[in-house]
Amino acid sequence: MVESFAIINRKALGPIRARITLGLFFAATAFFVAITLSPLRSGFADAASRGPGDVALYRAEVDRMRQGESYYEAAAAELRERGYPTRNVFNWRTPLPVWLIGKLPNIEFAQALLGATGLVLLCLSFKLLAEQASVKQALLGVFLLGGALLPSILGDLLVMSELWCGELIALSAVAFALERNRLGVVAAIGALFFRELAAPYVLVCLALSGWERRYRELALWGIGLAAYAVFYAAHFAHVLPRITPDDIAHADGWVRFGGAGFLISTVQMNAYLLLLPQWITAVYLGCTLVGCAAWNTPAGRRISLPIVVYAITMSLVGHDFNQYWGSVTAPLMCLAAARFPLRFAQLWRAAEGGPLMTGRLEAKASSG
Repeated sequence: MVESFAIINRKALGPIRARITLGLFFAATAFFVAITLSPLRSGFADAASRGPGDVALYRAEVDRMRQGESYYEAAAAELRERGYPTRNVFNWRTPLPVWLIGKLPNIEFAQALLGATGLVLLCLSFKLLAEQASVKQALLGVFLLGGALLPSILGDLLVMSELWCGELIALSAVAFALERNRLGVVAAIGALFFRELAAPYVLVCLALSGWERRYRELALWGIGLAAYAVFYAAHFAHVLPRITPDDIAHADGWVRFGGAGFLISTVQMNAYLLLLPQWITAVYLGCTLVGCAAWNTPAGRRISLPIVVYAITMSLVGHDFNQYWGSVTAPLMCLAAARFPLRFAQLWRAAEGGPLMTGRLEAKASSG
């Protein structure tokens, strides 16, 4: 596998292809930057406070549960009181993580659980990036992941299901990359239980399992998806009787064609990027896509393909106020962004017609 990876990269990094790839990178990055400086810009990182939002909603639901109400009673009361649309079942979040936090003794227990998951993710990501590239790349990846994981230990933000979902998706991808496939499947199904936005990642992984003829893995996927179907059917059965003719409905659909503006705003859901001008996020997005380029290994496919699928999906689906969806992909994107320096150096060397600069795995293959 290592030798084939080296050969693939040598063929893919011919001077002409390398120059085309670099040209596309600079052009795409310039386009993304231009979007952030134009009226097509999206996002609320530097906007004035719009009052209580989703975090306050879910924390209020947790408080009601601790006073003895069920999750669905608490959700029905708070959603209507705050003017949220409740006409459609899809406007009602599934119970996790609000139910879990409400059942724990206090919110610190939930923070510890989410923080422990993040710590495992950091350790496994360091191992993966160190093997795939170098210790420097691994340190960069851990640093970037720190920005994506930081919200999970800040205040009440952990009530947002997207944070749990994003950590579990990245943990799944890294587990698959390190050939810990059972952990990969379990983490992916767990992400789906926390937020249905994990569905694109799950579908990509399911397709890869079928393509690679991993039949035992497919059986595990089947069990997990069957369990989720039961879980969502129960959610549907709880919500449907609580919908009334007077409930508010969304005036617009979810397909909004937000394009690059909305996509960039979702990529900004990293603590570091939220503190910086949005044009830096545009550059980061370009670097991430280069990091995905030609990552033709089992590890790369589990990370780069979902990033591309999510980038396309979020260019088409989502309102501007759904910027927080980016928390689902933020940890995953850090892994690809950390690979950018190596990939860019390879492309630059190849474009000049010089010898290929290799990563750790390629160097081992060449010396072996």
